[in-house]
Amino acid sequence: MIKILKKLASAVALLVMFTTAAMAQDKVAEGTKKVTDGMKTQLSLNDGQYAKVLEINKTYLVKVKDSKAKSVNKVEQAKKLKTIDDDREAKLKSVLTEDQYKIYGAGRADNKKKLKDCLEK
Repeated sequence: MIKILKKLASAVALLVMFTTAAMAQDKVAEGTKKVTDGMKTQLSLNDGQYAKVLEINKTYLVKVKDSKAKSVNKVEQAKKLKTIDDDREAKLKSVLTEDQYKIYGAGRADNKKKLKDCLEK
């Protein structure tokens, strides 16, 4: 009887863990889509650009989330985040036209903040 209860408790714990992780991923995906939808309007992205920007933003959030979880101290975390930010910028620059990138640059901080807010919700 005790073995059955232990197995049941383990199963419930796993279910809660996976459900929580799935909900967090859904929120990140939902937030990423919302920010990218805003960028689509702001930058007049075509469908091909939209798909690429969505993937860039999603990858960015995953890397930021992993970095925050693995960083030992604030200095190390800041260095990793700078590298992640620079990578995102380079990828966006390769997808956007020169005019779109200029417009993006004007709202860069706001878009980045919105993406990072997706991790905290």
